[in-house]
Amino acid sequence: MKKLFIAILFLGLNLSAQDFTVEKISGNVQVLKSTSEKYENVNQGDKLNGNDLIVTDEKSFIQLNKAGNKFILQGNSALGLNYLKQISINDLLLALAREEIRRVPKNEGNGNSRNTAVYGEEIRKDSPNSKIDDKMGIKKLNGAKQLAENGYKESAVLVAKETYRKYPSTKNKIDERIYFADILVDLTLYSEAFEEFNEIRKAAPNNEVISNKIEKLKIEIEN
Repeated sequence: MKKLFIAILFLGLNLSAQDFTVEKISGNVQVLKSTSEKYENVNQGDKLNGNDLIVTDEKSFIQLNKAGNKFILQGNSALGLNYLKQISINDLLLALAREEIRRVPKNEGNGNSRNTAVYGEEIRKDSPNSKIDDKMGIKKLNGAKQLAENGYKESAVLVAKETYRKYPSTKNKIDERIYFADILVDLTLYSEAFEEFNEIRKAAPNNEVISNKIEKLKIEIEN
């Protein structure tokens, strides 16, 4: 009886840990499964898991429910569901260090780039089409902002950092980069924020807002 109870409990935990239920949907919303190279339409009542990538068109949205926690992804957005979770500051710092390592170009011998999950798990191949990639980069930044707005600030920073690496054109969106660097300040990660703002300044050397933020961070770090 005891073994049966443990087995049932374990099964229940596994099911609740991996399933997202699509509660509401409007417009065109698609999902890229971790085991597929083809996007599929999402319908109300579908079950998604943490390895899936959801993408919404303009004027679309999807409401997800996982164990009673609801999340709405608005239009013109993309989000890997592996990021839809709370992570600790220590895990954030570890993931940022790994992301920094990934910035170094590496030839894997096959020319393919991979979309990497929070802790290094590969979940999908990125498109080789640059125009599609640019649009996807913007959608991922939009998804990252919605993570931050819903209390997943640490995850939002990771999505943004990964997006800058995989979709380099998004580095030119200075306002968005400032937005995510400010989150590092909110998290009191002053050294990381200082480095990020210095990187942003390379793309916008005459931006006074960035210069002022860097000076304020210098004071925080010295104190």
